[in-house]
Amino acid sequence: MNDRLNRATFLDGRRDKNRLRAEAWERDESMERLAALRDSDPAMYDRMGPAVHMSLGFYENDKKVAAKFGRDVNKGGK
Repeated sequence: MNDRLNRATFLDGRRDKNRLRAEAWERDESMERLAALRDSDPAMYDRMGPAVHMSLGFYENDKKVAAKFGRDVNKGGK
C-alpha cells in the first residue's frame, strides 16, 4: 500500500517531498544542544530514551535535506 501511495500523482503533478521538508525545516537550538551533547558525552546521551534519539535523527535528516536544497543550516536556517 505504501508503495502505491509513493507512486501516486496529484492533479498538479508529483510531490517533491524532499523540497517540502527543506522548506519546512527550522533551526531548533534545543536539538542543536542535544547533538552537541551526543558528540561530547555519548554515555549521557545513551541514557536518554529512544524518543529523544528518534527526534534528533528526524531533525538531523531534515537538516541534511535543507542543506541540499541550499538552505543555510548554520545560522537560523533561512
